[in-house]
Amino acid sequence: MQAEDNKYLFQVNLKGMIELLSEHIYSAPNVFIRELLQNGIDAVTARKNLDEIEGEINIFLKEEQEIPQLIFEDNGIGLSEEEVHQFLSVIGQSSKKREIDEKDFIGKFGIGMLSCLVVSNEIIVETRSLLKNKGICWKGKADGTYTVEPTENMQMIGTRVILTPKKEWKTLFKEDEIKKNVLYYGDALPIQINFISNKGKEILVDKDPVWLNNDSTKEELLKFGKKTFTTNFLDSFKLCSKTGDIQGIAYIIPHKVQFSGNTKQNKIYLKRMFLCEDAKGLLPEWSTFVRCIINTNSLRPTASREALMNDGQMVKARKELTLCFKDYLKYLTVADTQTLSQIIKIHHLYIKALAVEDNDLLKMFIDYIPFETNKGMMNFLSLRTYNEIIYYTPSLDDFRQIRRIAGSQGKTVVNTAYSFETDLIEKMKIVMPQIHFRKITPQDILENFGEVITTYKPEYQNFEKKANTLLKLFYCKAQIKEFDPVDTPAIYVANDEAMNNKNIQNLSKSANPFASTLHTFIKKEEDNMPTLCFNKDNEIVQKLFHIKDSFIFEAIIHIMYVQALMLGGYPINKKEMEVFNNSLYQLMVLGMTDFMGDLDLNS
Repeated sequence: MQAEDNKYLFQVNLKGMIELLSEHIYSAPNVFIRELLQNGIDAVTARKNLDEIEGEINIFLKEEQEIPQLIFEDNGIGLSEEEVHQFLSVIGQSSKKREIDEKDFIGKFGIGMLSCLVVSNEIIVETRSLLKNKGICWKGKADGTYTVEPTENMQMIGTRVILTPKKEWKTLFKEDEIKKNVLYYGDALPIQINFISNKGKEILVDKDPVWLNNDSTKEELLKFGKKTFTTNFLDSFKLCSKTGDIQGIAYIIPHKVQFSGNTKQNKIYLKRMFLCEDAKGLLPEWSTFVRCIINTNSLRPTASREALMNDGQMVKARKELTLCFKDYLKYLTVADTQTLSQIIKIHHLYIKALAVEDNDLLKMFIDYIPFETNKGMMNFLSLRTYNEIIYYTPSLDDFRQIRRIAGSQGKTVVNTAYSFETDLIEKMKIVMPQIHFRKITPQDILENFGEVITTYKPEYQNFEKKANTLLKLFYCKAQIKEFDPVDTPAIYVANDEAMNNKNIQNLSKSANPFASTLHTFIKKEEDNMPTLCFNKDNEIVQKLFHIKDSFIFEAIIHIMYVQALMLGGYPINKKEMEVFNNSLYQLMVLGMTDFMGDLDLNS
């Protein structure tokens, strides 16, 4: 279409637009219910600025004929003929954009009415404007054509939208489905919504929900939370933020949940119209130990109105909501320590995450927070009371490796491999300088083992020589040490660098096309090899010093090596498992042979 010389106007393929809405913008075809509710309440809001009325939306379902007919009717401001041409017939043009109080309206994008063409081939709009007081009938079709004519059907001020379903969407026009979707999207709307059928009139929405009522009791809120999320929550507290004009409720989940950052199990409303379940960006990542119901009156939605825009205003609102979490926990320290203890017991990981961000909260809660140690779960009060030095390791593999040995040396080691725990320790070093923390590695444990002089002990020298020959195949060296507990025959000790070297060594012997170059990355120093420490005073090791049979010696060394890997929580490769199984099998066969020989002698 040419507008003037050398200038042309874009043209829109309405069928393509409808496909775009149904396949890419809107997540489900039932969204047309939300759009009709939104248009109705925005029209009522506009009229209230000029006229004192009680807003109302009536939903009629006519099922007498073979194909049902759905009618949405509001007593809002209505549209004049000029406005019908301007706003119903121009895609992307919204009447709300011209209003002084645009912030009062939900819809702003001018594409909502098109969602009706996803489920219906035609939209009939009958409307009478408060300002022009003349009835107009607009009919729009999916082929991009529309008509406008006067009508006497519209006697009241307001708008009526009439839809007849496409054959494939008739199920969405059934009574139960309509009521379910109206309540799904509009259960919190500040307007009376009536459903009218041949069975009579039923009020679906007519009062403020419990969670938006400042006078609601804790019992009422918990009862509502149970009904909404089917969970008996531990507690609830209010959320509010001046930025975004936010009000809501957070419910404490009564069981442990994974720290996944999953924010898709909440209920987010925009101007009291349900928007989505995803609170990503609005709530802090560590807040997945709560379920929230939140209404915002001024945060901006995306064009589909199925998410909030992650902009600067949302960032500011998230900070203010985070303060609500902190204030709630501070309140519990004074008013309800029993609930606080339950929350910390179940959700201590999230409290740790919160404490990392806030020095005051760290000082307030740190003594109550439990940590996993080599002596079991201990709260920080016990840790700092009974230990001059608090040892910690950020590696789970290292913790598994050293927990038993460290205990025999009188050390208490905290496993800080979980999320936020190492950050929390680093924060405590600054905030609580009077407490001594020390990071510990398996190499530190090895250095505390008692040295064994092998120079004057031929059996020790011979043992280490033979053991090193066998363990070299697994990129490991043998050493005789003296350590507690005595009932531990051997311990595998390897720092990160040693394990990296071992992994590279294993890969360099594989069929990998780059394997031949990997050996260049291995440091040749003997210190960078994992060490299998044999306990000098252990009964099995003592006997190994004097075994002459090389077959038995080899089998036992291989078994002790793989057992040490298992005890340390190290991965075991295919070759190591095969050697372990074969050695165990050979010893069993040997034992059975000796047993059968004894039976023959006795006979």
